Amino acid sequence: MSRAAWAVAVAALVALADPGSARRSVTVLPEDARPGFTVRRLRPALSHMSYSLVSTPVAQYFAVLEDGIVMTTADLAPLLNLPVNLGVLEETPNTTSTHSLHMYVLERRDMLRFPDSVVEGAKVKENAPPGTRVSLPPIKLEGKGTGGPIKYTIISGDHGAFELLKNESLAIVTTRPLDREHRSSYRLGLQASDARGIDRANVKLLVEVEDVNDNSPQFDEKVYRFSLGKINGTEWQRFAKLGKVHATDADDDKVAYRLATHTSMAIIVPQTGEILLTGDPALNTEYQLTVIAHDLRVPSRESKPSRVFLEFNEEEENAIHRIEKRRVTRAVRPTKRIEFTESDGEQDGKIVFQLEKETERETFKIRDENPWVTVEPNGAVRVKKKWDYEELGPEKTIDFWVTITNAGVGGEFIFLLLSIVLIR
Repeated sequence: MSRAAWAVAVAALVALADPGSARRSVTVLPEDARPGFTVRRLRPALSHMSYSLVSTPVAQYFAVLEDGIVMTTADLAPLLNLPVNLGVLEETPNTTSTHSLHMYVLERRDMLRFPDSVVEGAKVKENAPPGTRVSLPPIKLEGKGTGGPIKYTIISGDHGAFELLKNESLAIVTTRPLDREHRSSYRLGLQASDARGIDRANVKLLVEVEDVNDNSPQFDEKVYRFSLGKINGTEWQRFAKLGKVHATDADDDKVAYRLATHTSMAIIVPQTGEILLTGDPALNTEYQLTVIAHDLRVPSRESKPSRVFLEFNEEEENAIHRIEKRRVTRAVRPTKRIEFTESDGEQDGKIVFQLEKETERETFKIRDENPWVTVEPNGAVRVKKKWDYEELGPEKTIDFWVTITNAGVGGEFIFLLLSIVLIR
């Protein structure tokens, strides 16, 4: 068979190629593409290699350059809404092979396209059972392609965690429970195609895995030991810092601390984990505390207890640091943590809580000025200024110390830490 006859046969095979096979690699061309528009880049021609187009009626609209670039050479309007099958011969002195290029010409306004290259706002909760629908934001697709219903496909980024529901235009569900602490988001490659699978458009869909409070705080250490000595033989000062514990939460929640049981020897600052001295320790004696950490969600999750050992001695090198001296106290009552809503603090002067007296001679006073609350001598906690959830710190708490004076026990002072937690 002559080379010319062989070329004609190749052209016929290209034109009659299986449509399903062709659609898998169709290049969609805009009808208004100007001459010189690059259609495809073949591999660069090597020495003694040349490219040429198979002679067919559509070949007059295209050309192939020596460097393997296939380009348009004429107005494509006559080919509008038509499949175009183009054959390119690759020849060397000893071999001849062919490249089949499958194209389709559409009006530019009909070509499928996403206005945004990335779509954000898709969400699904962690630990949700397989088959849970992903909450999707509006996803805008322009154009109609060659017509018919649009089909969507996940082409990348799902890591086996998502699939599309059949018989629905665009519905994504999970295939397994997701763990936000393992992976907090997914970047799915989403493809839209027309009914014939000819025209396609791609977009990135960001799916955020929403947090569920499924992790309890964990202490850095199971056991803490603090050895403390006197400073130049002087007595330990009240509220001196004895040590500090620390816990973290895998859900990235804020952590607060408390003692498992009340003791007159020490208190723990809920926000920092600092342990402060409140009693009169005996020398060369070891005291044991049990501390618990909890997150600030509602409902809250607690850590496993951690033990704290405090040893008091006269060694100067382990001496605790002096702090600014306050009035001597006889005891510290357990921290009170109370939950309110923002609406509970809307009215200035409203009594939101009543402190309980242990004796009739006790009077109350807020120790430091607080912008949100005041404390009356009878123990009434009033709203000083309308509570604003957004103005509070990240822990959304109103923390303040109350001084309790017992006139019947020689002017004894007692400290009480209150923590008002605002919830929504």
